[in-house]
Amino acid sequence: MSRKRTVYSAEFKSKLVLEVLKNEKTLQEIASANNITPKNLQNWKKIFLDNAEIAMEPSKAVKDYKEDLLAAQEQNEMLTKIVGKMTVEKEWLEKKLKSLDSSDRKQLIEPKLNTLPLTQQCALLGLNRSNLYYKKRENKKKEEIKTQINHIFKDIPIYGAAKVHQQLLEDGFKVSLNTVASLSAADGLESRISGKTSQYNDPHKRT
Repeated sequence: MSRKRTVYSAEFKSKLVLEVLKNEKTLQEIASANNITPKNLQNWKKIFLDNAEIAMEPSKAVKDYKEDLLAAQEQNEMLTKIVGKMTVEKEWLEKKLKSLDSSDRKQLIEPKLNTLPLTQQCALLGLNRSNLYYKKRENKKKEEIKTQINHIFKDIPIYGAAKVHQQLLEDGFKVSLNTVASLSAADGLESRISGKTSQYNDPHKRT
């Protein structure tokens, strides 16, 4: 069971300190007579002497207190303005970041930044941390087909999608005509005959 701490009043402390200052009794005698430790008396004496100026010149103490209070209020107002400005800027940045694609936001992540943990960076950018480690799987077959289409167009620029599709089939690639047309269009490949786009560029147009 914990022992209840004794609380001494300011009047009691001041009375004993004044008795110590009279030097009529030793510190030990005063402490023993009042059932307290000499250490307590020493602490109370120090506090009393450190604040003696207040008792001798209370108006100065009040003036200093008011000046300190005014300075604290001015500092608080300044900090309030700074926080308000930062809040507005933060909200503005958040709106701008939300308009960015997630891939663009990922580019803003700095994994080696010690001052701002990765988890907090993700939270500020509105990203799921697990998405950082996700790598889109490459479609090797698709890349091979695209590479072959480029080779075909390089060798025979006048080929349209249908001719390219036929050539791919002969080369052993299993691919649909629509896929060939979309991949060709994505890479900006067009066949031109006499300045006109070949009819084979349109997979839906009958030849």
